[in-house]
Amino acid sequence: MKKPVIAALCCLLALGTATVAFAEEPTPTPAPELVELSPEETAPQFYPDSISWQEDGGQLLVVKQYSVPYGTAVTDLTESGMQWGGADYTLWGVTESVEGGVTEEKEVTQDFELSVRSADAETARNDVKESVAYDDEYGFSGSLTLQDITIGETLQADSTYMATAHYAGTVTRTEAGTVHYTLLYAPVSVPAVVAAAESGITPALLIMGIACALLFIAVLLIITHLLHKEPVHATEPAKSAPAPKVYVPSGDIVLGGRNEDDDEENL
Repeated sequence: MKKPVIAALCCLLALGTATVAFAEEPTPTPAPELVELSPEETAPQFYPDSISWQEDGGQLLVVKQYSVPYGTAVTDLTESGMQWGGADYTLWGVTESVEGGVTEEKEVTQDFELSVRSADAETARNDVKESVAYDDEYGFSGSLTLQDITIGETLQADSTYMATAHYAGTVTRTEAGTVHYTLLYAPVSVPAVVAAAESGITPALLIMGIACALLFIAVLLIITHLLHKEPVHATEPAKSAPAPKVYVPSGDIVLGGRNEDDDEENL
C-alpha cells in the first residue's frame, strides 16, 4: 500500500516542479550596446561627457552627463525627439551639482511710486508691501525691505495720495566655473513587461500559484489519509493444529467389544 502512495506523491512533486519551471519569468533582454555619437547627432550646443544606461522599474533609462559653464540652462541640453534602440525617449529627470562656486554681494536701493489712502506715513504703510523681490540682468537676486515712505501733499481725484516707497537690501550673485548635469531619458511608451507587472498577477505567476495550491491539497489529502488509516498489526504466526491422539490397543483395553477373558470368567 505504501508504494503506490509514495509513487503518487513523487508524481505530484514532479508536476509541481515542472509547472514552476514553466512559470519562471523569461530571461530579460540584454540592453542595447552603447555607441558613441558624434557631436552633430546630439544637442547642437553641448556634447555629453558620457552616455550610459540603467534599469529602473523594468524600463531602460538612458543617462547623459554634461559639464557646462555656470548659467547654462537645462533646455540648452535637452534633446527633443531622441531615439534609442529604435524607441522614442523623453526627458525623465535631472540632477545638478555646482563645482567651484563663488558668491558676490552688493547693496541695492530701489524706489517705487504708488497711491496710498492716507497722508500719514505710518498709516500709509498698510497699503505698501514690507518687502519686494529683486532680480537684475547681472545675475544678482535677493529681497529688499521697505525703509521709508514719502507722501505727496496733493489729494488726487480718487481721494488718494501719490507716494514713493523706498526699499533697500543686500543681494547676491553666485558664479561658478562648471555645472554638472545628469539627464535621465525614459521611453515614451511603457514596456509590455512593466505594464503586465503593474496590472497585477502575470499569467506565469497565476499558473504557478494554481499548481502549488493543487500540489498542497494533494499532499494534505495523502497525509490525512495515512494518519486516519488503522494501523496494520503484525500477523501472528498461525498456531499449529494439535496432533491427533493415537491410541494403541493393548491387552487391557477393549476396543469395540468385550474382552475374551471376561467371557471365560463368566463361564
